[in-house]
Amino acid sequence: MPRLTTNVAEETLRKEVHKLDKRVQLVAVNETKKKDAYRVTLLKDGRTGSANIKKDLIREYLAEESKGNELRRALGKAVSHLSIKYR
Repeated sequence: MPRLTTNVAEETLRKEVHKLDKRVQLVAVNETKKKDAYRVTLLKDGRTGSANIKKDLIREYLAEESKGNELRRALGKAVSHLSIKYR
């Protein structure tokens, strides 16, 4: 398992977001102030939204312990919120 850095998290999240909705782009991944999560900024149809994704979810996904279900669920909520919010 690679060491969890911002770059590794960004690449992992970019792949998962692309699987969920090809029109959504991952703009930025930043560490939160408490350093227990990443702030993910998404772009869809010219509108942005963001969500906090806990580092533990990304670690479990990379270790293939949870098969990514929880990570996809968290990202799916962020993507769907972005889609619903601006209709």
